[in-house]
Amino acid sequence: MKFWQSSHTFDHPWSTVTQAFWRKYPNEYQTVVYGTDTIDRYVAPDGKLHSTRLIISDWNIPGFMKFFFGDTRGYAVEYSIVDPIEQTLTLKSQNINAASLFKMREDIVYKSEGQSTDLQHEAKILFSASRLFDDAAENWLVNELTVSARKGLKGMESIIDKVEIEMQSAMAAIDELSTETIKSVDSLANDAMKSIDSSISDAEKFIDDSVDSIKKTMLSSPELSHES
Repeated sequence: MKFWQSSHTFDHPWSTVTQAFWRKYPNEYQTVVYGTDTIDRYVAPDGKLHSTRLIISDWNIPGFMKFFFGDTRGYAVEYSIVDPIEQTLTLKSQNINAASLFKMREDIVYKSEGQSTDLQHEAKILFSASRLFDDAAENWLVNELTVSARKGLKGMESIIDKVEIEMQSAMAAIDELSTETIKSVDSLANDAMKSIDSSISDAEKFIDDSVDSIKKTMLSSPELSHES
């Protein structure tokens, strides 16, 4: 059995990193991953998001292992839990084909650390074909994990960049919309004030005209003029 582990810190907030995680495949750095298929997803009463996905990839196994594997495609089941309160994304995955030959279990945690995100990645690898084969196969897989993890980080960073650009564009669009809305409200307010001012002027003119008319009527009437 071999143990493997790695850690990394993303200089991006957890919300951005987790958005990028769900869009990780496919990416230009990990072309061996064909894709993913969501089998189950639900939100538990405690608000945590639970997901189960099938991950399909090309194992790209060396010649000395092909006799034992046959099919070079790998199938793994990934279980994940997103805790929005604690801001953690926890994943566990394990291969489901060739399980009688070997088992590889991965445990991954993305945890918020203020404005950055901490990644902890661990794996356990166990082959059970023959002593000579097992040791060589486990060493090969450890090396593959190291290379794959490096590519995975590059893939995540590239997707994070896309997510941030999209978020900036969205915020710019919201700001523009807000500015236009404020302008529209100001314009409507100005139009309303102009209308009110015009109505007041019309009312004042009507009152003045009415008073003048009454005065003229009183002056033109002898009886009213005498009484005054």
